[in-house]
Amino acid sequence: MNCGSTESIDVFFNAKSVAIYGASASQNSVGASIVQNFIKPQYTGKVFAVNPKYKQVLGIPCFPTLQDIEDPIDLVIVAVPARITPRVFEDIAAKGVKASIIISGGFSETGPIGTELENEVVDLAKKHGIRIIGPNCIGVVDTLSHIDTFFLPEYRCGRPKPSNVANISLVSQSGAFAAAISDWTSELGLGVSKLISLGNKCDVDDDDLLCYLADDDSTQVICYYTEGYDQDKGRTFFETASRVTPHKPVLVVKSGRGQKAKAAASSHTGSLAGSDKVADAAYRQSGVIRVDNFEHMFDAAKALAMQHAALGDRVLMVTNGGGLGVMTTDALEAAGLAIPSPSNELTQIYKERLPAYCAIGNPIDVVGDADSTRYDIVFEEAIKSGEYDMFVVGMLLQTPSLSMEITNVIANHQRQSGLPFVVVSMGGGFTTKAGEIMELMGVPTYATGEKAAFAAKALAQYGEIKYGDEFNKTIISDKP
Repeated sequence: MNCGSTESIDVFFNAKSVAIYGASASQNSVGASIVQNFIKPQYTGKVFAVNPKYKQVLGIPCFPTLQDIEDPIDLVIVAVPARITPRVFEDIAAKGVKASIIISGGFSETGPIGTELENEVVDLAKKHGIRIIGPNCIGVVDTLSHIDTFFLPEYRCGRPKPSNVANISLVSQSGAFAAAISDWTSELGLGVSKLISLGNKCDVDDDDLLCYLADDDSTQVICYYTEGYDQDKGRTFFETASRVTPHKPVLVVKSGRGQKAKAAASSHTGSLAGSDKVADAAYRQSGVIRVDNFEHMFDAAKALAMQHAALGDRVLMVTNGGGLGVMTTDALEAAGLAIPSPSNELTQIYKERLPAYCAIGNPIDVVGDADSTRYDIVFEEAIKSGEYDMFVVGMLLQTPSLSMEITNVIANHQRQSGLPFVVVSMGGGFTTKAGEIMELMGVPTYATGEKAAFAAKALAQYGEIKYGDEFNKTIISDKP
């Protein structure tokens, strides 16, 4: 999906030469932490420090100004006090640099004086064609190019890694949330392409990033945390979203539901939180899926990144544990998904092919002595029948009869049918490892039935957005 030129945004993620303005040799300083990110061997571009106090910082050359650097510079990271920033931008303009990330705070989020300072910087940037992320942000992490402007040491804030299967990218207005998400996703094992902290959004905003990420092949799902939009930029964002969402899922966590939260958002990043009901309606109309919190966001994003959208809301739950089946089915029903029992014809087939003590309904319980063959029969016949749009599979591996072969059975049926599968694998280390194997095969796996049900709901929600009037009408032979 193409919504215009994104060259001016691409440099933030693929800069071949970077200058850190305000680089420092002082231990634990912002300037030193950013330099440390770029002197790691993973970043293969050129790195320069700018600070008249030093000749070198952490082994890289340091210059009084950008004009003293002979090499061209793609990106300047600004980590100096706010009051100095206009002078820094005069230097950036004179050097001919076209992209800058302002880490510094002290701008519009602080009141009228800070707003005046921010406007001065923006005017300079517009005059010279310089794009800005920030101010009052922590910038970007790109797990592929290894651009990393987060000034948080890795031993305190882990960095996520890309996946060979599927990746999300997340845009956060809050730097603190971007940092927490970086740390969290480094442990989750969720594939991440890009993390972007926008701060005050004085120039580059949600809409710019939406256009860029829509055409980014390394991003399968676009995620946002926002505190609000101003009127004009909000309208543009939703117009762009309506063009993007039929092609790529967009998820959002938006804070500022209550009056106190709206006031806090304004003092945090100078945001206008606006009416929550208006935002809800705009999200629905533009096909953006709004979720309540980050846990829900990542549960949904993982499923949407790994699986096709569902072509309907009919779910079949299959399990080797009755309690898990009942609990998960409760969650599926609470999520508003359809849980139809197998037709008489399909029921008769199952009675002929499965042991008499298996429970044939929805859920289907292949019981605790099942091996992967019983699952294979259930999937084969249900897919053939065309009665279901997706499958939620309880995979309790504590039973000795169920081997790891079940992972191949699930993955093979998912690939051959093109229907979405979601797996529940409850337990400790062994089942966790099985879930990791399942996800390497491209099937999202969750530790509880409730999380799996939320993921299934997201697959149905996005199916309705993507397929419109064809949702719940497409027959099995039309499925991807």
